[in-house]
Amino acid sequence: MRRQLFSDKFKAELGGYDASEVFRQHAAKANTDDPLALIQYLDLKTYLVGDINTKVDRASMAHSLEVREPLMDHKLVEWLATLRSSQKIRGQEGKYVLKKSMEPYLPNDVLYRPKMGFSVPLARWFRGPLKQRVQEAILGSRLADTGWFNQNYLQELVRDHNNGSRDYSASIWTLLMYEAFLRNVMEAEAQA
Repeated sequence: MRRQLFSDKFKAELGGYDASEVFRQHAAKANTDDPLALIQYLDLKTYLVGDINTKVDRASMAHSLEVREPLMDHKLVEWLATLRSSQKIRGQEGKYVLKKSMEPYLPNDVLYRPKMGFSVPLARWFRGPLKQRVQEAILGSRLADTGWFNQNYLQELVRDHNNGSRDYSASIWTLLMYEAFLRNVMEAEAQA
């Protein structure tokens, strides 16, 4: 998708940089041949620090809350990293050791209920009330003027998302945030 998203000019400016190289470098330091342990290590080094923990920190600080996730205690995380995968997952049941250790304290219908996400319905919003905003931002001049994006692919991305053939909500969200960043920078420069 990235190969299609970026313009030839921008790819040349990147000089061969590949974002997946970050994962390869971390994986080389993981010191494991267990696929689950490797994925968990990569999550710790990338997704948690660069996404989930950042969001929790921002949301809590915005409301003057001090939040510390007890399951992220470094001693606990280090110990969990030493466990075999069979102690973490049994069949289709994840967090096996945690759930077993909590059985005396929590009812089974809480411990073993299906996972409940809290995602925002971006796909629906981008096809509905935010459809015009998405088209203006992604297909407008601000992103085009950077020269970094393949305009034909952006049109395809928006079209395929709008007609429901693909869910590009994560990519659209990222592009919207980048366009908003550019807008803020340009407005600040214009006021200076």
